[in-house]
Amino acid sequence: MRNIFYLLVSIMLLSSCYKEDITPQIPLDPQPIITDTTFFDTTITLKNTTWVITKVLNTNFSEELRSDTIVFLTYNTYSFNGFQSTYNFYPNNLNYTLTLNNTPWGHISGGIYDYNITQGEIINCQFNNYFTGQNVIKVWMIKI
Repeated sequence: MRNIFYLLVSIMLLSSCYKEDITPQIPLDPQPIITDTTFFDTTITLKNTTWVITKVLNTNFSEELRSDTIVFLTYNTYSFNGFQSTYNFYPNNLNYTLTLNNTPWGHISGGIYDYNITQGEIINCQFNNYFTGQNVIKVWMIKI
């Protein structure tokens, strides 16, 4: 009986062991390396748009009704009533930061939202002095 048991166990072990054929995986095609160093969302842009400043509120709360025209010529150049200067427009957490250099109020920077650009209306946007961070002006603009 013992011999039969060893025989059955041996047959089961021999029949249960098998070698699985391993097939190599086909290598994936090479993927391009992304080298775009653009740090801003290119779908929201001010390039080739014209805006009219309709109202300005200074820090001393004197209100100016204006009709100044800002034309954003390229991704970093704009024209303010015909005088060219530079600007920066880049995403910043939940909004975009717009920095305008050489305006009548100096170098100013403020946060605007993507819906301001798509709707063509900036209402009561607070711009601060770029260097000191102090409140300078609040601006109302519409895109034409």
